[in-house]
Formats: sequence, C-alpha cells, structure tokens
Amino acid sequence: MRKTPINNNITCILLIPVITGELYALVAAVCWSVAAVFYKKGIGAGAIPAVLIRTFFAMLFLLVLYLIQRGGHFDFTLAGFLFLNLGGLLRLILGGAAYMKGLENISVSRFIPILFTFPLLTILLSALILNERIRPEVVAGTVLIVAGVWTLSRGHNSGNEKNIKLGVSVAVLAAFLYAFSIVATKTGLKDIDPLQSAFISMPVPLALLYVAYSINRGPVSIFKFKKEAYFLLGLGGIAGMGFGSYFFFVSLTLIGAAKATGLAAITPFISSMIAVITLKEKINKALILGMGATVAGILVIL
Repeated sequence: MRKTPINNNITCILLIPVITGELYALVAAVCWSVAAVFYKKGIGAGAIPAVLIRTFFAMLFLLVLYLIQRGGHFDFTLAGFLFLNLGGLLRLILGGAAYMKGLENISVSRFIPILFTFPLLTILLSALILNERIRPEVVAGTVLIVAGVWTLSRGHNSGNEKNIKLGVSVAVLAAFLYAFSIVATKTGLKDIDPLQSAFISMPVPLALLYVAYSINRGPVSIFKFKKEAYFLLGLGGIAGMGFGSYFFFVSLTLIGAAKATGLAAITPFISSMIAVITLKEKINKALILGMGATVAGILVIL
C-alpha cells in the first residue's frame, strides 16, 4: 500500500478548509463535552455495551462520511494501520470501558476533569517517545489547566453519585490509557490522513470487544437494550468519536501531540457548563475557580 503524504491530505479537511490546529483542538473539546452528556444519559445500558454501541455508530458515521468524501479508495501503510489500531484499543476499548464505568459512578463534572489530567502525561511521553520540542508556554498552560480541572473535580457532587472512590480510580486509569493512545495514534498519523485514520482505528478494537462480550453474554445480547440507549449512545459516539476524533486527529497532525492535548484539556470546563444546564449539576466556588484556571491555561498555550 502506498504511503500518503499528510500535507496533501490536509487540504481535504472536512467542513472547514482553512483553520488552525489550535482551533481544531478546541472544536474537538466541544464535541467531547457534548458527547459526555449523551453518554451519561444513556449509560443505563452498562459500561461495556455503551462502548460497543457508541463505537459502532461512530464507525458507521465515519465510514459513510469517508465514502462520500473519498469513494471506496483506502490508502495506508501497514505500520500506520497497526499503530492506529493500538491507539484505538487503548482509547476506544480499554479507555472507553474505564470511561463508561466512571460515568456510571460519579457525575460528569467530577469525572471529566479527572480524566483530562492526561495531557501532562502526554507531554512527557511526546518528549520522550516522539521527540517533540515542548515549549515552556505549553507546559505552563497545561499545568494551569490541570490545576483547574483538579479544582473542578473536588467540589462537585450531583447528589446521585454511586461510588466516588471507584469512579475516581477508573478516571485516573482512563487518563493513563488515553495518554499512551495519543502517542500511538500520533505515530500512525505520520502515514495516514486524519479522516481515514479516525475510521480505521475502530473496526478491529470493536470486533475484539464484541467477541469478548458475546462469549460472556451471547452474540445477540447487545441488541436487547432500550431504543433510547442506542439513540443517546449513538449520538454521543457520532459527536465524540466521529467529529471529535477527526478534529483532534487533524490537530495532532498540525500542532503535535503535546499542544493538541493541552488545548483539548478545556473539555472539563465545557463539560461542566453543559452538565449544569442539561443534567442540573450544581455550580459552586470550586467550579468558578476551576474555570478561571482552565481558561488562563488555554490563553497561555495560545
């Protein structure tokens, strides 16, 4: 398979032809924030089924979009395919299961801020593994953002959290898995354009999870949930893993893993605002302080 130059594919970017990598990262954060609310509303299906349902709908959406944009022509290297699927396994399946388990047990406003401490680890891995040059502004801004999200995480309780200790633990686990996933994905993006990358990172991990789930529950058990769960989780998958992953992959190619993840760490701020409005989670002093630190971090990075 022929190697596709990334620079030639950036001109084909979906919806917005000319835009900065920084803005793509921020748009991805908005998509992930909206998705988190859909996931919270549809999480009654259970953590693993939720991962299967959201990933399937996201994959289907990206496939249709890819066929419309590019036809049936796929062009990628074996190395790129392997790294993207490693990233998909860490992010979509293992990280996804931890993500959904966290949302089952704690509020969006507590879980998402803890999850988005992963940019600090990503910065370290980017320097060590990808040899990216990390500017002091990126480090300082990310530290502010993480300080803000930790502040956000400490002050919230929506009143219906099941197990805070378990929720916080899996949020930390998911953060580690996301950081390693981003490094693997960035490596795969050297050979494959962002839209194609977002799609091909999904089928293999999804198939593996479906097989594992079917062995324990039966091959048709995934089809026995309420229609509302498929609708909410499907919308979340399209918003977060469809649009969100694509925009974030573009950002990775344009500005690198460290800066892209640093900017995407504004997600907890946006998620908290959406959760206050749609899920009636309470606003307090910790939320306000966390917002201030998060916004300050974004301005420093920009």
